[in-house]
Amino acid sequence: MPRQNSQPTPTDEAAPRGPQLLASRSVAGILVHFIAIPTGVVGAGLVYLLARNEFTKQNARNALDWHLTVLGLTVVTFGLLVSYTEGTGQGVADIAVFSPPLSTGIGLLVPLLLTGWGGALVLTVGLGLIAMGKATFGSAWRYPFSLPLVERYGEFVAVDNTWPLSIGAYVASLPVVFSAVFLGSDEAAVFVVSTVGLIVVLAVLTPLTVAGLYLHGDRDRPQDAAWQPSVVAHLGVPGVVGLLGYAGSRAFTDSLYPFGDGLYVFLAALWVSAVVYLARWWTTAAE
Repeated sequence: MPRQNSQPTPTDEAAPRGPQLLASRSVAGILVHFIAIPTGVVGAGLVYLLARNEFTKQNARNALDWHLTVLGLTVVTFGLLVSYTEGTGQGVADIAVFSPPLSTGIGLLVPLLLTGWGGALVLTVGLGLIAMGKATFGSAWRYPFSLPLVERYGEFVAVDNTWPLSIGAYVASLPVVFSAVFLGSDEAAVFVVSTVGLIVVLAVLTPLTVAGLYLHGDRDRPQDAAWQPSVVAHLGVPGVVGLLGYAGSRAFTDSLYPFGDGLYVFLAALWVSAVVYLARWWTTAAE
């Protein structure tokens, strides 16, 4: 009888065991999958940006790849749905521009995409819980069907930490969004654009700006840099101002939505803080 090989495989050697496995795991690396289920790209992306632990980074990357894939499917699905609605004269323009064969083809494709998109939402919950369970036992499990977007294209969109891109995007976008929300017309198209813009500011740019202020101003800044900003002030003051705006709205106005008033005040205060931060950074960099 041939002698069985008792040597461990490379996989066995690489797999951590016992105390080594416990040391290699991180709470953030386990919970990122659960956090990303309701927050999507934003939650997974923030954990990926803030992570220092390699286990957390790997799990966040896997979650981010999945949610970027679902986001891409969402954009394609609803972009095609809106195009079909407008192109067949059922939308705001009320003008049919698609030919009958094209309308028929897109009309068959849209339900399939919507079905796939609904299935992806269901899979997001199931795969996220599976990935969290795998991470509990020390494995950075890659979601099936997800595209390796972060690994493949991350270096092309990576920004050196000397350029706070997310802060600049917030500074440039908020006045446009506020103008559309408070000064825009009541037309349906303007309302849709302003609503989508406000959602993007709240769900994407605001958390990225907060992360950018922390990353650029505290964690990644050299200790011997000419300017050492007070990140606590840049982030804490807008929070306090937002709370004061909420309290003032409740005490001195008849507003039906004081929380919304406080949120707008917070966004404005964060914008001022970001402008001051960028101005101070540019001034220091020019010296």
